[in-house]
Formats: sequence, structure tokens, C-alpha cells
Amino acid sequence: MPASARRATSTVPSALARLVAVIGVGAFGAAALSATAPAPQIAGLAASAPVTIAAGVHRLDSTDRAAVAAGSRRSTLATSVARVPSSSAVHQHRGVPATSARHRVRPATPQRWLPTGTGMWIYQWHSSNGGHARSIVARAKHVGLTTLYLRTGSSHDGFTGARALGALLPATRGTAVHVVAWDFPELRRPVHDALRLARAARFRRAHGGPHISAVAPDIETPAEGTFNAAWRVRNYLTALRSHLPRGVTILTAVPWPSRFRVADYPYGTVARHSDALVPMAYWYNNSPGVVTQRSLWFLRRFHKPVQPVGQGYDGRLDVPSLPHNHLFREVPAFFRTAHQHGAKAVSIWSWQSAAPATWWALSRAHRLFPARR
Repeated sequence: MPASARRATSTVPSALARLVAVIGVGAFGAAALSATAPAPQIAGLAASAPVTIAAGVHRLDSTDRAAVAAGSRRSTLATSVARVPSSSAVHQHRGVPATSARHRVRPATPQRWLPTGTGMWIYQWHSSNGGHARSIVARAKHVGLTTLYLRTGSSHDGFTGARALGALLPATRGTAVHVVAWDFPELRRPVHDALRLARAARFRRAHGGPHISAVAPDIETPAEGTFNAAWRVRNYLTALRSHLPRGVTILTAVPWPSRFRVADYPYGTVARHSDALVPMAYWYNNSPGVVTQRSLWFLRRFHKPVQPVGQGYDGRLDVPSLPHNHLFREVPAFFRTAHQHGAKAVSIWSWQSAAPATWWALSRAHRLFPARR
């Protein structure tokens, strides 16, 4: 017998008094218990599994559910649960809001925007409609462009996008045209390169007007002067993410995965730290359909959106020994292949070198790639 019980019984002066007290307590307890359930049910309840109560919601485990279904302990369980205060009642008693942890309101994280529709890359600002921002936006709207990729710097010449951003962003006010800042990092100093592109993303953002929707680092191969070891790419993209404003998307441009690149280029590292992959599907003397299809097929293994860039210029500008491209036929083939393989956004390189056939194909391609604001 516990010590507390011994102390209680020692205060009764006689055995007769103790007997009367025991009979009285037993009668009172029997009356109280009979108001809830028969004695066999009460005995069985002690052996049953516990009732789980969390956040004010009462849940029965499998043992209790079986018993309730059989009707053997229905009234006892209902009474016992009703007597146990819920967590909401405890919180209210203590002056704490009754909202449970699972329903607590958290600050919303801005959703990262992804391009849809068609886009055009601007490399040489002053050679793109003379660098007149309103004219550029007007032409973009005329052919149905939804995204303009604007060069804002490189490792070679630093941050150069202030003037173009200062003109282009206000010109897009009230339109559905988004601006993406792109940069060419050589990755000798990955963090330094990342800070330069993050600067473009923050350009005039505090003023509350139109601002950059995404950034597009152009991570090339050693043939273009890029030190693209996986650890450099990882450091660059990690630093870039940490310095970007919340909600700004990383759309990383990568070379299309030819059989000569898949073993050497760090596609997996790029994908892990990017929101979308933008393969530069320049076909030159290959089939635009084959290059585009392979780009989409290979890169989708990384489970990121793939948004290919097509060749809107004559390949002889890069390699004079190549035959001329037939862009009037090849650019539409690029659009058709991308559409057939599920791409939601495509773009063309580049504004200042695009042939008339390219602009003609662009004016019709937006029907294949509907834009969402």
C-alpha cells in the first residue's frame, strides 16, 4: 500500500469507522461509475489502447476503433474522451492561441517565375533596333515575344548592363514582356562572377517598378574560355543563389549535349543548382530537329524544365567554312520539334544577327507556345 494511503487510514479512530468509510467510498464510486458504463466495460477500458489527442482532434487507434465498431465500449470511450481537455482548451486556458502547429501561418515565399512562350536574346544592345528600348519592346510585342534576355556583363568586361537595364525595364511597364539578365562567367573567380550577375538582378529593384524576373548565366566549355570544373560551377551557382533577391529564377544556359560533351560537361551539377536548363541548340550543319530533340531528351533526366535556344542566324558567321543555313525552313523545324517534345518556352539567339526568316518564324511560333503571365 502506498505511503499516502497509510497516512489516510491512520487518521480513522476505530476499525468500525474505517469499515464505514470504506463502504461509503465504495458506494460513492460505484454510483459514479454506473453513470458512465457497466463494471466489465470499465475493467476492459483499462486494458485497451490509449486515446490519442493532438491539436484538439481526438483519434482512436486500431484497438479502440474495433471495440467501438463492436459497440462494447462506445459510451465509456465517449465519456473518457470528453473528460480529457483538448490541446486547444489547454492553450486557451493559458492565454495561448488555439491554432495548432500544423496550421500555423508562415510567411509566403515568392514563387519563382519560369518563362513561357517565346523569347529573344540581346547580345549587342546598340545593334538591336539601335538600342532604343521602346522600339525593342514594340517589336517584341509585335511578334509575340514574352521574354527578352539582356546581356549585362561578363568576366571579360565586368558589369555593363546599367544603361540598357535603365532603359529597357521602364519600357516594359504595363506589358507582358519579362526581362532576364544574362552574363558570361569564365569561373576563374566563381564568387566574384556570381556577385556581378546578382547585381543585375537587384538593379533598381527597391524602386518598385519593373525589375529582372530571372538571371541566365551562360556556362560554356573550355573551348569558349570557361573553367567549367564541377566544383567551380557549384560554387558559382550556390553563391549566385544566396545573393539573388527572393523569387528570382536561375535559368542556366548550357551547350547542347552532343556525344562529345556528355562525358565532360557537368550537366548534373548545373541542374542541381538551377531552376531550368536552357540548352543552346545551335545546329549549324546538323538537323535542327535532331539537335533539339536530343537536347530535350537528355536533359530531362535531371527533372528540371528544359527551354531550348534555337539558332536564328546563319552559321557561317561563326564558321565561315560551313554552308549557309536555310533558316526559312530550319527555324520553324526547331519550333515544331520543341513543341512536339513538350517544351513550354523557347528562345532564339540573337536579336542583332537574326535573319528576316527568323523574325517571320517567330511571329508564328507564339501559337505553339502560349504564354502565361
